[in-house]
Amino acid sequence: PAVTQLFTPDWIVRYMVENSLGRLWVEGHPECDLKENWKYYLEEAQQEPEVQVKLSEIRKEYAALNPEDIKLIDPCMGSGHILVYAFDVLMQIYESAGYSQRDAAKSILENNIYGLDIDDRAYQLAYFAVMMKARQYNRRILNGENSCHVYAIQESNSINRAHLKYFGAGMDDIEKNAAKMQLEGLLDTLTDAKEYGSILNVESYNWDLLRRFVAAEDTDGQISMDSVGVEDTAEQLNRLIDIGETMARKYWVTCTNPPYAGTSNLSANVNNFVKKNYPDSKADLFAVFIERCRQMTVNNGFQAMITQHSWMFLSVFENLRRKLLSVSTVNMVHLGAHAFEEIGGEVVQTTSFILRGYKNFDYVGVYCRLVEPVSQYAKEEMFQSGENRFFSS
Repeated sequence: PAVTQLFTPDWIVRYMVENSLGRLWVEGHPECDLKENWKYYLEEAQQEPEVQVKLSEIRKEYAALNPEDIKLIDPCMGSGHILVYAFDVLMQIYESAGYSQRDAAKSILENNIYGLDIDDRAYQLAYFAVMMKARQYNRRILNGENSCHVYAIQESNSINRAHLKYFGAGMDDIEKNAAKMQLEGLLDTLTDAKEYGSILNVESYNWDLLRRFVAAEDTDGQISMDSVGVEDTAEQLNRLIDIGETMARKYWVTCTNPPYAGTSNLSANVNNFVKKNYPDSKADLFAVFIERCRQMTVNNGFQAMITQHSWMFLSVFENLRRKLLSVSTVNMVHLGAHAFEEIGGEVVQTTSFILRGYKNFDYVGVYCRLVEPVSQYAKEEMFQSGENRFFSS
């Protein structure tokens, strides 16, 4: 983790969240005036009449959403910077729908915000940041009754599988066997999960069944050498079920700054996994995450990312580009070098973009070229001035 962690500049976080999560809500609820508060929201380009017809169909789907229906994930959350700003935007959405801040804060934690990371320390920071943000709106939020869906990805290697026979007490054989098979499948997938993180593809198991199976524990009151530690195993299994469900779920908004790392520099396991599962983006982890985030997003949902810009022109990413051209780019901010204040020189050259998971139908996107300014702040100023803005389908 330490090799790949970069702190995303605040204005880029706002740009990504406002143009994905914010856009999802205001396109479905045009009567609300929330975007007046959003400094980094880009208005849509002028569209052809047939494109407008298709967009109005999509927006009917957005209009049917209640605030609690909008699930957002950052699958590489780091210290939770994106999740904290998403919390603020969700609070504005809830308030515009008539919720009190207290009720909204509780609902956002339970229904809207999800995060994953392989780094336990990053998880602790993100958990703390999200809970403190919730407490800002509801002083009772720390009473231990509220669930927060941010997780450090854990691996299943240490689970004592011999204990599985003690679970599922009172369930009929069909359910019990189904649960045991599915749980074994989840444990297999999460072997060495700390190495792979959220690029792992987890099947959509029957999560309620798995939770019931683990809750129905029975050692017949006998403590034998065999059953020692069953309670610990149950606790570990419940955590893995929560993590597995978070990885398998589809989200309306996926928003992240993924790790930048050439896969050839990573372990042989990760390298082989990526070659097999992500052949079009295997050269770098950031590109693998472009594909992974696409998989995690529902049809018509939004994917917001900041990545290295090399996927736009290197031949090794040609097939990835073809895939991305099949969905709609809503807008893009091409940052080039110097977007991160703590990184000098030309080391990391980036672009930030918002994709809508709908097949490309001549949608005209907005493109901001901010390559020339040589500091994070100068790029932000140019963005806000509206200079170097282009429109293309």
